Amino acid sequence: QLKIKTSAVSRLMKDRVASDREIEGQKDRIGKVRSDPEKDEHDVAKQEEVLAEMVAGRADELCRLKDFALELDSVVELTKADLGSSEEHANAADVFGQAAAILKREGVELDD
Repeated sequence: QLKIKTSAVSRLMKDRVASDREIEGQKDRIGKVRSDPEKDEHDVAKQEEVLAEMVAGRADELCRLKDFALELDSVVELTKADLGSSEEHANAADVFGQAAAILKREGVELDD
């Protein structure tokens, strides 16, 4: 169970990085569409709509990352007595720390 939770949080952190790259790429695309004389305002509006959807998805990713990170933290605490010195437990604790840092940087509290 610890390994599964750790993998899930790691995957969500990777998805977060990929989403950030996609959002930056979309912003660049909007700039190119604006500067293209063959494109009209409708094209720009559609690209901005795509960007808005990406940003909304980003909020969902943060919420899921928080939920999964809290679950991982619970499992880490529950298994501390049995697996406290194992590499798997140390890795899980490290992944939780990384997730907590990302969430803190985004202004999301882990007080649940």
